[in-house]
Amino acid sequence: MGKAQADSGYRAFISYSHADRRVVAWLHAALEGYRIPAKLVGELTPLGPVPARLGKFFRDRDELPAAGDLSAELKAALKKSMFLIVVCSPAAAQSKWVNEEVRQFKLLHGKKRGDGTARVLALIADGDPGDAGGGACFPPALKFHVLPDGSISDDPAEPIAADIRPGGDGKKLALLKLVAGLTGLPLDALVQREAARRQRRLGLLAGASLVLTGVMAVLTVLAVQGRREAERQRAQADGLIEYMLTDLREKLEPVGRLEVMDSVGQRALAYYEAQDLAGLTPDELGRRARALHLVGEVRDLRGDSEAALKAFREAERTTAELLARDPGNPDRMFDHAQSVFWVGQTAWARKDWPTAEAKFRSYAELADRMAATDPEDLKWIQEQAYAANNLGGLHLARGAAPAAEAEFRKFVRLAERLAAREPDSLDRQDMLAQANAWWADSLVEVGQLDSAREARGRELAIYSAMLADDPRHAPAQIGHGVSQGAIAELQMVQGDVRGAATRAAIGYASLKTLLAQDPENKLWLTSALSVANLLTEALLLDGKVEQAAETNRWALAASRELVGDDTGNSSRDGLLIRARVMEIAVAYLNGEVGRARFLDAAFRNDFSRMARGRETSRQQSSWILLEAMRAADAGWTGDAEARQRQVSEALADAADNTDPRSRSAAKALAAWQADETLAISARVGRGGEYPIHLILDPIRARMRQ
Repeated sequence: MGKAQADSGYRAFISYSHADRRVVAWLHAALEGYRIPAKLVGELTPLGPVPARLGKFFRDRDELPAAGDLSAELKAALKKSMFLIVVCSPAAAQSKWVNEEVRQFKLLHGKKRGDGTARVLALIADGDPGDAGGGACFPPALKFHVLPDGSISDDPAEPIAADIRPGGDGKKLALLKLVAGLTGLPLDALVQREAARRQRRLGLLAGASLVLTGVMAVLTVLAVQGRREAERQRAQADGLIEYMLTDLREKLEPVGRLEVMDSVGQRALAYYEAQDLAGLTPDELGRRARALHLVGEVRDLRGDSEAALKAFREAERTTAELLARDPGNPDRMFDHAQSVFWVGQTAWARKDWPTAEAKFRSYAELADRMAATDPEDLKWIQEQAYAANNLGGLHLARGAAPAAEAEFRKFVRLAERLAAREPDSLDRQDMLAQANAWWADSLVEVGQLDSAREARGRELAIYSAMLADDPRHAPAQIGHGVSQGAIAELQMVQGDVRGAATRAAIGYASLKTLLAQDPENKLWLTSALSVANLLTEALLLDGKVEQAAETNRWALAASRELVGDDTGNSSRDGLLIRARVMEIAVAYLNGEVGRARFLDAAFRNDFSRMARGRETSRQQSSWILLEAMRAADAGWTGDAEARQRQVSEALADAADNTDPRSRSAAKALAAWQADETLAISARVGRGGEYPIHLILDPIRARMRQ
């Protein structure tokens, strides 16, 4: 313990309102139990040598005697405390006692400025520091400096604050921020040491899990010896399996030790497959189903869909037995619905469409049965919403756009009910935003572009409201940027290229700012790339080729890094395909015909192993646009046969495509096929269609020179 700590008696005085006693109980135990990482102990900071433990913390309502001079006791404790930690909330902001404790501490520990502001730390438990009304969480004495005469000045103070509110730092990071303030250590050093310590601990757990696997095997053998003993041993084996597939999995998964869990899964499957379901109690059946779900999830994470499906089917058989024993119980319906969902989800991943649809319909029927038991229960309404989303996504993937639109419309209505019942829930707002986004995608597929823009507008409004409440809320930030890009795409395919470029630029800038906070976040990178490709295309259509080239350079570099050597991910491949196609378009529009042809040839070679981009409509539309550019090039160099071949290939690709780009490209190519002298602009790009002529006409004009 440092000299300052020894002299003060307490590392810190914790000031709080009684309403926040649960937060304080956690905080007090966490601080007094915290051990400084060994490599940091003894380092010299402005507060002295770093101790191994933080020492004692004073909680005023716990450590003061019921009798005696309360004011004198408080002042003595405040004087003997090196720091003051204020647990901030609306209740604390309105507490005269909390405010007085802050004022007295600053006065007692005042230095040059006449107060001890530098030694005051804040932990935000609830409320908003910037709120001027009932939601404010900082007491006046915390927000402002205290003068030598004890009065509160008008000079704002800026206390070091940690934040455990939803969307804030989280308890672990908030604790480390406070430890950094209490010791003078850099926060980064603590975070890095904690990460290293956690990795070592999880490594030990991974080794221990192998021992536990052996123990489980012994227990399952012993389970056949004697009925009473067998039941006891079976319960132990079940409990051990469930521990290894729940708590242990949570500890091992972050460090990539799923191979350990897979070996456990093999034993678990063998153990459970030998059981007679009719002879198991409901509790045993429940444990069996939970374990099998987790076996399936681990197998799915490892990419073994066949083994995952086997586990999920066994779980489905188990929960069906539970439901058969108690058919009117909505909790049993819920458990069985989860099993049915996983079988359907795994079938979807394997492109077994009939099985996936049958299971998702069964899930929807179970959700309706749950809701019938209590139509106002939010849990059952949520299950109905999930069921509609599942079916909508499946229909969209299979190209059944009208059926998808109907399901997503239902999803929106259910999400609206949930959001109306819990208006302060960010999760409910996020679900409603996503429901509108899915509905918009299906509306595009059925050709209702104006309605799709309205749905995307509602999505954007939800995320804008969420950001107004909390500008740092990352899911809302990314949703806001993606929504801007989606609206820009709809503007572009309806012919409003100037508006599309403006809106896409806003979304692109927003997502790039977010990505700068965590460059390794692949989800954020994927979203930023998608909007970057949109912006490039909109700028090209608007005639701003140099700006388009600049955006495209970033998109090319980032998408190549994202894809790397893995070209099996169709969504990531699609981002690179679009960036490469835009690169070719930029070269053509810059008059670099030789370079454009060279890039096109390289593109064909690189992506020849991909099935002509039929995985997604966006990816396919990129191929069709490229075919159109090839036709524009070949058609005006006198190579009629080459032009005809390019036209035929592009029309074949566009035959069943509902993407507006593809439809417009098909019209343009059909016009060329009928009469190569017809101006494309006379046939397409009018009446709100995607103005493909703005890219193809300049290419055609250059080929005629």
